[in-house]
Amino acid sequence: MSIDINATFSKEAVKREGIGIIDMYILNASVDGFDPLYFANWNQDILGFQMDSDGNLLSATETYTGLPIERESIKSGLQGEISEVSISIPNVDRNIESYIQNYDYLRGRDIYTLTAFIKHLPSGTQAKQIGSIPDRFAIMKEKLYIDSTASDKEKVTFSCRPKFIIKGKTLPGRTFNRECGWDYASSECGITNATLLASYPKCDGSLDNCIERKNRSRFGGFPSIPNRGITII
Repeated sequence: MSIDINATFSKEAVKREGIGIIDMYILNASVDGFDPLYFANWNQDILGFQMDSDGNLLSATETYTGLPIERESIKSGLQGEISEVSISIPNVDRNIESYIQNYDYLRGRDIYTLTAFIKHLPSGTQAKQIGSIPDRFAIMKEKLYIDSTASDKEKVTFSCRPKFIIKGKTLPGRTFNRECGWDYASSECGITNATLLASYPKCDGSLDNCIERKNRSRFGGFPSIPNRGITII
């Protein structure tokens, strides 16, 4: 999950009397590409900012379908873990349900939730342009992944979690050992000098080898770990 805000958003948030806040959602229906659906918790369609495949908001505008969307607050536990978050979209005409059935119920897809002050949305004379001081950087962005989907005649509910919870991963989960873990002459290793590589075509991953190549600052091992010892944290 990522939460990005800039100074403009922060200043607006601490005002005693501020402009209203709007929640928007970008749902990526593709597994290995980017096929976005745009929604907004609003009583009509509005213009917001487009998003690229890297999750960046662009200056170009996009129509967000206005729907009464419900979302739970994002909370974390005492250990910093993030609990499940439910996002519900109306399903009165069954359009959403038919869509998710064609896309494996969207399990594992990413969904971005955007929180913005209305004034920072695209401005103009159209009814869909409800902003007054456009600023795509003054939008709080959170990224989650759809774990499961439930639907009935009234709504479709997405159960969302951080990606590593869905995949059952525990972070950081890095393995530490005495020898350097970098691939020799890789970007992590940092050895790029052709003459040096010709003199030392191989490396055994030891600190002595790294010192010999005058590359000690990039050594990726942990010499203090006992011989044949491995530590996983």
